[in-house]
Amino acid sequence: MRMIFVAAFAGAAALVLALAPGEALAQKARAGAATHGAGAGAAGASEGGEAGATGAGAAPARVEVGVFVNQITSMSFRDNTFDVDFYVWFRWKGDLDPIETFDVVNGSIESKEGIFRAKRGEVDYASCRVRAKIVKFFDVSHYPLGTHDLAIAIEDNASEAHKLEYIADRLNSAFSHELQIPGWKVVRGEPSVEPYTYRTNYGDPSLPSDSPSTYSRFTYSIHIERPGYGIFMKLFVGLFLSVLLSFLALLIKPTNVDPRFGLGIGAIFAAVSLQFVIESSLPEVDTVTLADKLHKIAYAFIFLTIAESAFSLKLCELDREETSRRLDRLAFVVGLALYSAANVLVVAYR
Repeated sequence: MRMIFVAAFAGAAALVLALAPGEALAQKARAGAATHGAGAGAAGASEGGEAGATGAGAAPARVEVGVFVNQITSMSFRDNTFDVDFYVWFRWKGDLDPIETFDVVNGSIESKEGIFRAKRGEVDYASCRVRAKIVKFFDVSHYPLGTHDLAIAIEDNASEAHKLEYIADRLNSAFSHELQIPGWKVVRGEPSVEPYTYRTNYGDPSLPSDSPSTYSRFTYSIHIERPGYGIFMKLFVGLFLSVLLSFLALLIKPTNVDPRFGLGIGAIFAAVSLQFVIESSLPEVDTVTLADKLHKIAYAFIFLTIAESAFSLKLCELDREETSRRLDRLAFVVGLALYSAANVLVVAYR
């Protein structure tokens, strides 16, 4: 009996979209020059959200920001990106134009359209529709299970935090009730604002090399999770069946060498092929994923069935067929129980 399993998935790996600084970089450099060139001291802060220096002077202009997410049109673990379609709006007072100076700092804006402006008493209002490609380095350690936060991060390129401070519009920021991501459940959306410090002067020769720049960052995060184990079973039912076939070989008389050993060898090829298929949708990382753990368990038990078959064949050659049969049955029952328990434990304590 021969089993031929051929896997033919060549994942078309697209390069992760590199974020070019472009005009945003130039604007931030000019903002940094305006801040630090006047002699205002800055206290360094660690990059990642700690507050940076605040120049002496008037309080920053406060700009209220909100978003409404229409769609997440695609999400790629392998490319570390997702595409999002959303509305963004600003409310403020004073001589500002935040609709023109905002930027999506964790991705790139592919289109900005439908800009609308209005005056509501003393408050200025502006909104537009944005389509953006966001870079997101997914944690795939629990793949294909797990949870993720898809974040849209917005900053003003023209003004640092001591000049302009974002305020989250928590009441109106939301996502569409029609928002769907195949294979995932959208749980909640959460707006937040925090200062973000860049430990660079963007190459401006008029500034010290250790001059940091701090900007107010608005973030809207959408939390997603798997709705159940449907995707999990679709991906691994083939792997579980291949291991079961290797155990079924233990019920074949050891002297029937071709089917007895062919099932186990075929199971190995099937497991390897399935692993290639799964890895084709993941980035090239050194993280040991849940899928990797399940495949390692499968390889171990398939190998044990082949080793047991070899030992059982040796017993038959020594005219100990009854011992061989009892060993096969014991290995079949105990092996399947141990394999099932190992998978349950790995998934439960991932």
